[in-house]
Amino acid sequence: MRHVRSALTFAAALLLGTQAAQAQKQPVDSLALARQYTMWFYAGMADSLLAHYDPADSAGRGNAEQILQALDQLTARAGNEVSVIEEKFIKRNGRTQYWRTAKFDHMDEPILLRWVIMPDGYIGGLGLGPLSQAPPIDPN
Repeated sequence: MRHVRSALTFAAALLLGTQAAQAQKQPVDSLALARQYTMWFYAGMADSLLAHYDPADSAGRGNAEQILQALDQLTARAGNEVSVIEEKFIKRNGRTQYWRTAKFDHMDEPILLRWVIMPDGYIGGLGLGPLSQAPPIDPN
C-alpha cells in the first residue's frame, strides 16, 4: 500500500503543483479547490493539507500522523474510490462544506467525505463516514 501511496503522491504533485499557489484565490465553493484537497488526502500529502488548514484553528487541525491514520482507516475499511456519485456544497453549522459521495471498492454503501471550507479557502475540518450516517445540514 505504501508503493501505491508513493505513486499517487508523485502523480498528485505533478498534477496539482501549479494549483497550490492558487488555492487561496479560489472561491469558497470552488470545486477545483475541494477536489484538490481530496486528491491531496487520497495521495497521503498530509503536509500539503496542513499548510492549507485554517491558521486561526491550530487546535482543531491535528497533525500529519492523524491525517495519514484517517487515510489508512478509510483504505482498510472501504478500499479505494472507484467513482464519484455526487459532489455538492452545503451549509452545516453556518459553514460551507464540500460533500463528496463516492463508491469504494470494498464497501457496498457509499462513503461521504466532507471538507469544511472557510471563507478564505482554508480547510476548517474533515469528516468521513458512510452516507447513511451523514450529519444534518442547515435548513434553507
